[in-house]
Amino acid sequence: MESFSFDPNTVSVDDLCRLGFSQKQAQSIVNYRAKGGTFHRKSDFAESYVVSDSIFKRLEPYINIPLVDLNVADSAALDALPGIGGWFALKILEHRTALGGYSYKEQLMDIYRFDQEKYDALCDLVTIRQENVKPYPLWTLPADELQKHPYIGNIETARAIVIFRENNPKSLYTIKGLADAGVLSSESSARLDKCFIALPDQ
Repeated sequence: MESFSFDPNTVSVDDLCRLGFSQKQAQSIVNYRAKGGTFHRKSDFAESYVVSDSIFKRLEPYINIPLVDLNVADSAALDALPGIGGWFALKILEHRTALGGYSYKEQLMDIYRFDQEKYDALCDLVTIRQENVKPYPLWTLPADELQKHPYIGNIETARAIVIFRENNPKSLYTIKGLADAGVLSSESSARLDKCFIALPDQ
């Protein structure tokens, strides 16, 4: 009987046997996955009828279920999250494209019908890893691209940003600078201010 780091969503029958499960128990876990079952949390694995309290207590420190990175996850990974399904998975991907990438997890609640309850049910299962964040090029995009951003949203504001850039030094290229100039509303500036924005020279 061994103990080593494992993901219950991918671990093989052989490795489950090494961890202390019988062949039948190990196959039962794999069969559960094959039918679409997913272990989202350690507690999900504990609730499997083949996982005894004693085995779970021994293995709990070694259970490693990777978080879903919102900026690299595909539709299948998102679909598997609790309460998501195909429709919301598509909307999460569409919103990611519109944003140029997620900057913080709460941006999921921008999505229509994605309320606090749905967010609370999965916020501990998702993450945004810094290395996968692409800063939004606010200071270089043309107006027709800027207007696509959900927090800008229209061509008038997008053109105003371009005019601001053309008539101000880069030292004023900040979200606050746009707000002070009346280019952005207080709501839009507050939302953009929490996003990862590329520096003017990037």
